[in-house]
Amino acid sequence: MSVSKTKLTRLSKEPTEKEIQNSILAYLNKLHGCKAWTNNTVGIYDAKRGIFRKNRSPYTSKGSSDIIGIFKGYVLCLEVKSKKGKLTFEQKAFLEEMAQLGALCGVVRSLDQAVKLMTLFEAHIHDSCTQDDTIRIVSS
Repeated sequence: MSVSKTKLTRLSKEPTEKEIQNSILAYLNKLHGCKAWTNNTVGIYDAKRGIFRKNRSPYTSKGSSDIIGIFKGYVLCLEVKSKKGKLTFEQKAFLEEMAQLGALCGVVRSLDQAVKLMTLFEAHIHDSCTQDDTIRIVSS
């Protein structure tokens, strides 16, 4: 039985942002006190025209995080990036705005980073126990 060259090449590459995102979502939704979901801000595909139509709703937030959720009563916003992925201006602005409003925010590049970040958030929530406290964790 032989393995195709394409499969060998794919196995040696870094995980995609989508793969990282899926592993983080699986972890978060098993975590006690957490519910998380993807935030799809991509336009709607128009099969007739063969293009994505932009979402023109005034209630769509450009740059909103890949993962949105609730963790122990706090809003959770995580932007998922690959090893070399970079935040856009809009993504950074969204995370900063949400952090100022009291959300738990961060940029994660792996499941391990997400686990460490959630442990940090848990400690912060346990130590502060006030809704007035804000944790600002936004990295590039």
